Amino acid sequence: MTINPRDYDLDELRELARKRGDQDGGIGDEEVPDPSTLADIGLDEGDGESVTGDSFRSGLYRELLPFLGGDELEKPYLESLPETYAAEFVVFEWLEFLLLHAGYQGTDSALSYYESVDWITDDVASDLSDYLLGIEESAATEDGDLDVDDHMLSLVYIAKLTAMT
Repeated sequence: MTINPRDYDLDELRELARKRGDQDGGIGDEEVPDPSTLADIGLDEGDGESVTGDSFRSGLYRELLPFLGGDELEKPYLESLPETYAAEFVVFEWLEFLLLHAGYQGTDSALSYYESVDWITDDVASDLSDYLLGIEESAATEDGDLDVDDHMLSLVYIAKLTAMT
């Protein structure tokens, strides 16, 4: 016997989807980010778009959720770079992302910005700048501007590195 969605009330289908999402570990409506939470970590919603309406931004926020729940989260988030191969891989991946979107000058400005909002310490910014010198110029594009999604992805990288320490 097949189930025909037309036989169900729309509210009933939504409730079933929520229950299924909860069983699968999905994000439920009660976990939708509060805009004040974004402001607390140094991000705002930018142009007024809903965080849940943009699937890319929602995916980034889902990656950040495990790191936002604890009381021990204090600025600066990343006090030192972990000294593991996996962490080094994450660092290079992050810096290449920044280079592709902002070029060398934009990446350096972004690192300064992250230091100024206490996402990273001065030592981490210095270490990242040293790593940046080791990346080929072919990885960089022309200087560009980073948007809110780019900064949010950077925060995901920072959270990943913080979890590795």
